[in-house]
Amino acid sequence: MLKKRRSWDKLYRSVRLKSLQESPDAFSSRYEDAVTRSEESWRDQADSSALGSDRATFIIDDNGAVGLAALYRDADDTKVGELIQMWVAPEKRGGSAASCLIDEIFQWASDNNFSRVKAEVETSNSRAIRFYKKLGFTESDDQASHSSSSILLTKDVEQVGAGDAEEAV
Repeated sequence: MLKKRRSWDKLYRSVRLKSLQESPDAFSSRYEDAVTRSEESWRDQADSSALGSDRATFIIDDNGAVGLAALYRDADDTKVGELIQMWVAPEKRGGSAASCLIDEIFQWASDNNFSRVKAEVETSNSRAIRFYKKLGFTESDDQASHSSSSILLTKDVEQVGAGDAEEAV
């Protein structure tokens, strides 16, 4: 649900802090650092994730923020997006919230000419690894740029209408 900018800023900050507090080992950012950020910093990040085609953030708001996911374009390979900040509140895990977030991420990625999405997951987070693999993510051969305690998963983005163009030829 799209909200006015001020509400969006506050909603984003709220769910991001909640995610960092509830799942501190799942993210490279720390709650202690994030909670001290300025309002302007939160507003800038929310705005940059709501406009343009290089990054997007999606939040599920079900009478309280219960899910978050963002996709940022890779600076070295602009056809690849990195899935970050993926989080669903514990009481909503096992339902459709995570799948809905991933569906939105992939729809946005397709609309903005991404060819692949990558996600780095801690090897200790077996539930997340199973979830991503169930959705068609596979382990990447390019593990060199990631820590030994994480796994890099990737999935190609289906381009809507790409098959139609080939059939017309």
